[in-house]
Amino acid sequence: MTYIPSATYRFQVSPKFKLRDIKKLIPYLHELGISTIYSAPFFTSKPGSEHGYDVTAPYEINPEVGTQQELEEIATELKNRNMGWLQDIVPNHMAFHPTNKWLMDVLEKGPQSQFYTFFDIDFNHPDFAGQVMVPFLGEPLDQILEQNQLQLSFSDDGLQVTYFDSAYPLSVATYRYILDEALKLSSDPEVSKAVEYLAQELTQLEAHESINPASWSNFKTKLYKQAGLKKAIESILESINSDSEKLQSILQKQHFILSHWQETEQHINYRRFFTVNDLICLSVERPEVFEQYHQFIKQLCDQGLLQGLRADHVDGLFDPPTYLKRLRKLAGPESYIIVEKILEGEEQLPERWPIEGNSGYDFLAWVSNLYTSGKGRRLTEIYKRLVPNSRTDYEQLVFDKKMFILTNYMQGELENLLRLLQERKLIPLDQEEVWRKALANLLTAWPVYCIYGNRLPLSKTEMEVVDKGFEEAYKQAPEVKDQLDHLHTLFTLQPGDTDETKHDKLYFVMRSQQFTGPLAAKGVEDTTFYNYNRLISLNEVGNSPDIFNLEDDEFHARMEYRQRTYPHSLNATATHDTKRGEGARIRLNVLSELPEEWGQHVQQWIEISKKYTSKPTNNDLYFIFQTMLGVLTLDEQMDEQLVERLQEYLTKALREAKVKTDWAEPNEPYEEAVKELVQKLVQEDKAFKESFLPFFRKIAHYGWQYALCQTLLKVTCPGVPDVYQGTEFWDLSLVDPDNRRPVDYEQRAQFLQEINQEKSINQLQEQLLQNPADGKVKLYVLAKALNQRRAWQPVFDKGAYIPLQITGKHQHHLIAFARYYEHKWCIVATPLQLASLISPTEFALGEVWEDTAIKLPDDAPEVWQSVYGDEDVKAAGYIPASEIFKTFPVAFLTATI
Repeated sequence: MTYIPSATYRFQVSPKFKLRDIKKLIPYLHELGISTIYSAPFFTSKPGSEHGYDVTAPYEINPEVGTQQELEEIATELKNRNMGWLQDIVPNHMAFHPTNKWLMDVLEKGPQSQFYTFFDIDFNHPDFAGQVMVPFLGEPLDQILEQNQLQLSFSDDGLQVTYFDSAYPLSVATYRYILDEALKLSSDPEVSKAVEYLAQELTQLEAHESINPASWSNFKTKLYKQAGLKKAIESILESINSDSEKLQSILQKQHFILSHWQETEQHINYRRFFTVNDLICLSVERPEVFEQYHQFIKQLCDQGLLQGLRADHVDGLFDPPTYLKRLRKLAGPESYIIVEKILEGEEQLPERWPIEGNSGYDFLAWVSNLYTSGKGRRLTEIYKRLVPNSRTDYEQLVFDKKMFILTNYMQGELENLLRLLQERKLIPLDQEEVWRKALANLLTAWPVYCIYGNRLPLSKTEMEVVDKGFEEAYKQAPEVKDQLDHLHTLFTLQPGDTDETKHDKLYFVMRSQQFTGPLAAKGVEDTTFYNYNRLISLNEVGNSPDIFNLEDDEFHARMEYRQRTYPHSLNATATHDTKRGEGARIRLNVLSELPEEWGQHVQQWIEISKKYTSKPTNNDLYFIFQTMLGVLTLDEQMDEQLVERLQEYLTKALREAKVKTDWAEPNEPYEEAVKELVQKLVQEDKAFKESFLPFFRKIAHYGWQYALCQTLLKVTCPGVPDVYQGTEFWDLSLVDPDNRRPVDYEQRAQFLQEINQEKSINQLQEQLLQNPADGKVKLYVLAKALNQRRAWQPVFDKGAYIPLQITGKHQHHLIAFARYYEHKWCIVATPLQLASLISPTEFALGEVWEDTAIKLPDDAPEVWQSVYGDEDVKAAGYIPASEIFKTFPVAFLTATI
């Protein structure tokens, strides 16, 4: 029977937050209602890694994080509490770093490395003559050599070329050259004897098809321990280091070529994660790579230390369906398996994958869109008026920014795909520029991250995506229609296709999909989302400002579909990748209910800002003011810490926008002007505060109530609720690293204890509602719901999802549904559109609801118990909203027949 979590809690393990820290928190998590710890990658990563996705050794636990013994101790304690562990794994890429032994073995031995096929490297790339690109130089190689910044060195790790703190292993051929030089120059018979002996051993090693890592390591140790020879080698290296021609000659003997980091923007011969040079992708589609990479993961599953796996960036894999079949077989039928997957628009997760679902970005988007008012579309006009040069055609902006990324940062990837087409004779060799344009437009027009077809013909659903992509490409580049027509045939079978042609077509289809995803991520999430600022809460991973809002019936339809297909997908509202915290996002959604008022205020704030500087564009100011509204705490702490957080975040956001500044060439005067403006507005300008704070209090009042609604929906809708570290309180964080700040768990544990010990529910709720700033009210909603869910887990795992009809005057201000399984019933109800229902100082309680009621199914019980109350609620076909919201602004009822 497959392990299904009742609720997961996500930890970002790192050298600053270790396994032993998690162990201490297990009693708190259990009391909170969590069933499963959900950990970021804990495998050995780059030294000091704060996130774990830069894995260097997937075969061991990172000693900076903890030990396997500590994991075993945690597993024992979890088992005693009927809890489990969900582990994030990274099958797509590893760190391109000197501590990555597999990769360094490739750099050292080339084709004789046992790991030669492990990484997605094109050794036949015409620009690199069989060498792997190592793009980490701060300047072009010739300038680096002129400045004597490269040095050959010798240690017990062998011969290396060093560049500041990085060291890369020299090739086996280099050892032959150095030994020959030592023999020529040495007058010491002992040294000559040692050289001859080691040269003979080297010959034996070179004779093998692959050089055994242990034998090679032993050879290097012998070399280093020969004192006289060691001295001779150091003398030879010193001579080479002082002669740039000799040094250049040595570099040409290597299996790698040192390059300026920006060269990858134009040509590259390895696949990287998005546009991150220091993350090199794996060829995990090869069975031997899959087996070796997952060997330790399998061991942990077999030992019962892991109950589930979350596969990161499944879209980067060459053949995701096959990978997931292998992963399921490896982990076993009992393991809970989910994937990280960004779904675009109406896209759905493929239904036949052998997994339990995804990591929850889709749910995050749906609940956010539910709490975005349709009348907020007026924000488009306001945005256009206040930011006259703003781009309001979102889809065209997306296309343009993706094309910008492709031509400025991923030109190398484009050239590689074009050459693939040429080499496999899928396109002619002539008119190269026209074909390049057609291919670029197709990749840029792709409407989703990728499709998953691993055979031709593609499925009907996949072909619908293909046709949509071509439709957009035709629209954007009609002048290359003939070339696009031909490219379209590569996604289909044609009469006369030979087996070789079919194979080559399918290879192109599958290979191209490894680049449409990174292009979407970099062009949309990391560029467009920082340019299109109409309502930045919708600019979120997994969401799109193009969708804007969902009506309650549309939300219900998505929940019913989820229950039918992947009822155990995660329900996330915050992750390590989200652009802003779940509380900040839902608060900013309130602007959609107050578009005119927002427009008036932002106009004032733009004018105030001009007193200090005219440098920031109105578009950037529009972004800045929304950010400030989202990040400010309820107690209005406008202190130095807030200023620093805003300044750090805005520098990152402006560089991601790539308009006035960027990462490659920072515009420091522009960035400094923004930093100074933030400091003036937050800490000094009286007129700004007198305008800003009253409006902030208004949207914050509605926003924190919506945060309670979001929390309850996450726990009770189809899916497994996921809590990101620290979000038991208000989550007003910004994008990483801001969302990785230390969490005060002592405070959370204390508050939870106080909640559970309080005798009078009415008194507790009144206190919580009147003092929301500390976040205790959110912890109360979360803990009560999680514990009820755990007690009734079958209802939420298997129970039907039943949308409930709302009647009465305020029917459009309420959403409700029932969950039912084997005589047990739950009803959940949360308010909507509060800004037009109550004042900025009220709660949606009691008589506010007038005659509004929830219509119950015919076979529903008549007596209900409130999770957030101590009185029974009686119903005769209807439940009055005034009854279920008598003392608290969200409702969760249970009943048993």
